[in-house]
Amino acid sequence: MKIQTKITTTYVALAFVIVACLGVFTSMRMESYFKDRLVDELSRQADLVLFMLQKDSTYSFSQIDEQVKQVGGLEHLRITLIDAQGDVLADSDIPFPDLSGVQNHLNRPEIQIAKRYGIGHDIRHSVTVDHDFLYMAKFVNKSPKRTSFETLQYIRLSVPFENVRDQINHIRSIVIVVALGVLLVIVAVSVVVSRRITKHMKQIAQGVEQIRSGDLNARLVVSSNDEIGLVAKAVNELVEKLKADIVQLKKLEQVRSQFLGNVSHELRTPIFAVQGYLETLLNGAVDDPSVNRSFLEKAQSNLSRLNALLEDLINISQIESGEMKMSFRYFHINEFLESVAKEFETLAANRNVVLQLSLSSSADDEAFGDKERLRQVLNNLISNAINYNKPMGDVVLSSEKVANGIQITIKDTGVGIPVEHLSRIFERFYRVDSDRSRALGGTGLGLAIVKHIVEAHGSHVEVESMVGNGSVFCFVLKSS
Repeated sequence: MKIQTKITTTYVALAFVIVACLGVFTSMRMESYFKDRLVDELSRQADLVLFMLQKDSTYSFSQIDEQVKQVGGLEHLRITLIDAQGDVLADSDIPFPDLSGVQNHLNRPEIQIAKRYGIGHDIRHSVTVDHDFLYMAKFVNKSPKRTSFETLQYIRLSVPFENVRDQINHIRSIVIVVALGVLLVIVAVSVVVSRRITKHMKQIAQGVEQIRSGDLNARLVVSSNDEIGLVAKAVNELVEKLKADIVQLKKLEQVRSQFLGNVSHELRTPIFAVQGYLETLLNGAVDDPSVNRSFLEKAQSNLSRLNALLEDLINISQIESGEMKMSFRYFHINEFLESVAKEFETLAANRNVVLQLSLSSSADDEAFGDKERLRQVLNNLISNAINYNKPMGDVVLSSEKVANGIQITIKDTGVGIPVEHLSRIFERFYRVDSDRSRALGGTGLGLAIVKHIVEAHGSHVEVESMVGNGSVFCFVLKSS
């Protein structure tokens, strides 16, 4: 079933129930209102009859009976006078000689109610005349004296109820006509509203189908601020995010392809080198003292490079996948930096570089982090500072307390990094000088690992460099 049909059907059904309930309630209220008015009118007529009976006590029984019949005829009422035992004393519709054959009225509902409450009424069908009548009985506290009606206890008046029913039915007809008119208006309004709603929803469906077919440039028209407008806006935002995700996926795919290409190239170079040296040795060079040791040393160097590459690949994979677990704790920063600097004394001496330690932090200052991963960061940065330095150059490892922690700085007087390369040096396998990097045993992953580890400590690496004047790398650790 279409939404438009559902909306229209719901509105019409709801309106029908409401109008029907209002009609029934109105009908019941009107019937009660007219009945109460009629009972009040009959009560006043009963008082008039009682006044007439008490007015003149000289009337004979037959005269009073005749007068009751005249009043009943003039007022279109049936008047019945009843004593305490329920016997009929007079009736405007029954001849006087026939009263003896009338049934006792004591058990009639209106008489019993009047006996308890002073006034009672009842509506029932008269078999004699085949019509519904409203009967109203009133209890008489003081009966007329010195008349044949001194035993009078109840005055009962009755009128046909058809007139009241006719008025009620007339009003019911008006209510039905009005209700039908209201239903027609509601149907028309619901059709218009449902068409308006479904029109926008059809536009949304068409737009979504267009997007699903691959047209990511399609956009839904946001024509309102209601729920439909919010849906259209949400779909547009979803498409924008989808486009961004696709761009990101393409970029990741490109990075993945480049990564696989770089990995295969980096692995192939040392493997082919080792393979060549071993084949040469197996083809007879192993017995040549002038080359066998040199070839074995070169093979071992390439295997060490291959091992370092594999270790860095494992590290970068664990870091980026979140599998590398960090063990954060406070440690004395000076003691840590002194131990790291000591590990590079030999390498610095071999490269004819002076490694200096400049600590502005105190012996009691503590930094927060994973010491082993931070050692890996410093190893990469210091080894780069030494390997890419000038003869008789300097490398300074320093610490300084700053507002948000302790800043670690590695400064060198090396070859420097051209400004156009600074934004990419932390990419995997990116090299400023490929030939020199490979000659020095670099894997191209060191700075990428540095970046990820430092970021895992809630910090970031800042770089300043100038070609020919060296580079400065620094980052901040939280302190106690």
